[in-house]
Amino acid sequence: MAEVIVVRHGQAAFGTDDYDRLTEVGWEQARLLGEHFADAEQRFDAVFTGTMRRHRETLAGIRDALAQSSIVTPQATELPGLNEYAFHSLVGAYIALNGDLLDGGKINLADSQSFYRMLRVALMAWSRNELKNIAEPWAEFERRVRGTIEDLSGVKGRVLVVTSGGPISAMLREVLALDVETMVNTNLQAKNTGVTRYFTRGMNFSLNMFNAVPHLESSGHRHLITYT
Repeated sequence: MAEVIVVRHGQAAFGTDDYDRLTEVGWEQARLLGEHFADAEQRFDAVFTGTMRRHRETLAGIRDALAQSSIVTPQATELPGLNEYAFHSLVGAYIALNGDLLDGGKINLADSQSFYRMLRVALMAWSRNELKNIAEPWAEFERRVRGTIEDLSGVKGRVLVVTSGGPISAMLREVLALDVETMVNTNLQAKNTGVTRYFTRGMNFSLNMFNAVPHLESSGHRHLITYT
C-alpha cells in the first residue's frame, strides 16, 4: 500500500522567453504547500519529479519549507515520463495546419486565455493524429505516462511526485478511463501546486483527491490561485 501525492508545478513564467521557471508567485505557492505538509507532519518516503526546471524549483520550495520544520525530504528521482508535452510546438503545429486566422481575427498567443483556448483544440487534434512534424505522437505520450504509473506502482509508503498538468490528467485518464475530451478539459483546469492523491496497491490506483489547494484557500492566499 502506498499514498502517492501528485503536485503540479508552481506558476511558471508564461509569456516570457523562458516558461520553464517559477515566477515569484510560483515560489510562494511551493513554499506554502511545503508549510502545509509540515503542519500536517507529512514525511515522504520517496520523491519523484520530471526533468524540467519548474519541477525541480517547485520541489526546492516545498523541501525548504519542510526543512524549516526539521523534516528531511529524500533525494528526488527524475523520471522523464513526468515531463510535460511540448505544448507550444503543438499549438504551432495546429496553426500551421489550419492557418493563423480564427473567428475572423488574429490569434494573440501572448494572452493566456487565447493561448489556452487554442491549446485545447490543438490537444484534441493531437489525439486524433492530425498534427504534422511533431516530436512526440499522442500514443507515445500516453505510453510514457503508463510507464510512469508502472514505476510508481512499485514504491511503498508516502510518495511525493512533482510534475505538470499534462501527465496529471493523463494519469487520471488511465485510472478513471476518461475519454480524451474530459482528460483535456481536466488538464486545462489544473491549478499551480494543485494536489492530487492516490492510494495504491500495485497497479491499482484509487483516486482520493484531485487538484486541491488547501494551502491557498485562506482569504489571505486566494489571490495566489493560478493556472499557468
